[in-house]
Amino acid sequence: MNQLDDILYRLSRAELDRDLTGLETRVWRRIEAMQEGRNMAWLRALPVTATASALALGFATAMLSAPPKHAAEDMAVFSTNTPLAPSTLLTRTS
Repeated sequence: MNQLDDILYRLSRAELDRDLTGLETRVWRRIEAMQEGRNMAWLRALPVTATASALALGFATAMLSAPPKHAAEDMAVFSTNTPLAPSTLLTRTS
């Protein structure tokens, strides 16, 4: 016999130091509780995920819908080309 066989033989002859009845039931209860905890963690993360998605979508929309940059002559008060005048801006959006 090798050393492992000797250890296993002594272990098989030793008395039980704890009661193992109902062990399987307790193990399955713990597994089910862990599964419920994972489901609840997903539900707790849902509002955070929705908020982050809404912020990202809003930021992307704002970046894509920003008006183009205008040169300094676009800001001339008395010029005929006034792209930033309220009347010009309103006619573009309607």
